[in-house]
Amino acid sequence: MPYPWTLHLHGNNAAVMDVELLGAWNGINATLAHRHYIARVQGQPINIGVFVDSTYDIGRIEDVHFNPWFSSSHPFIEYQLLHGRAFVLGRSDWEYVFNTFAFGYAIGYHFVSTPTGQMNGNFLGIGADLAINASVQVDASQAPGILITNGEFTAFTNGQWLPGGGAIESSHVVTAPSNKGPVKFVDSSFWGPASQVALLQGSGTVTFSGCEFVQWDEQKKDGRAAIRAEAGSLMVQGSTFAQAKRQVELGRSVKKAVIVGNVITGGENVVVASSTTVVEKGLNACDATEA
Repeated sequence: MPYPWTLHLHGNNAAVMDVELLGAWNGINATLAHRHYIARVQGQPINIGVFVDSTYDIGRIEDVHFNPWFSSSHPFIEYQLLHGRAFVLGRSDWEYVFNTFAFGYAIGYHFVSTPTGQMNGNFLGIGADLAINASVQVDASQAPGILITNGEFTAFTNGQWLPGGGAIESSHVVTAPSNKGPVKFVDSSFWGPASQVALLQGSGTVTFSGCEFVQWDEQKKDGRAAIRAEAGSLMVQGSTFAQAKRQVELGRSVKKAVIVGNVITGGENVVVASSTTVVEKGLNACDATEA
């Protein structure tokens, strides 16, 4: 049953600290809450954990941990896995998010567009485990972009947590066709039996720098690449592809791609669908027998 927000922040300098949310439907709403401060919050909001919107001065979220402590049984966990979102982030200028984690949601971090706009922000040390649809989904972002550093993400589904959910395809990163802004991942790791590390559909530029790609193509096992870019631009540099599988697929609407200085298990396997895509590749270290 949908309930109102457990905590609703509104106005300048509103804060929530040292709170546990158990069995909340919607946890914390920070709308028109300029310079909000959300810190040391734990619990299990079932529908939405934290929602931010219409914030025009720097808000901060830190040390937030969501885990199914209230109930991991049905129907709670089933709804949460199919529909729940831990962090939903609309318009916010210069949001700072530090040391946050969510387990067992459809989407871990969901960046959305609202009537007041989109977000730009700095995300350090964030994580999402057992994200059924996406660890990070970006529907929209501002021109300064979304900057994610030291992230840890797993996306998958299994019968223990969601019986009958085998048809779902999980991705660590999804950018929707509506996204126009940049998204950057630095020193981040992606593992767990997902379909792909990234499914990129927006017109913005997505960057992976110094990242670890541990597993992909583990659900359908149909030979898909770790990074599937259908549009926009892509940069992958200084990262490690840990499996001898296809690394990158570039669709016909991709404008530019830079794939440089990566460590690749097996041989380089990059598929480019269009001759008009500008692709720069080089200095990728492959296995000696495959290079």
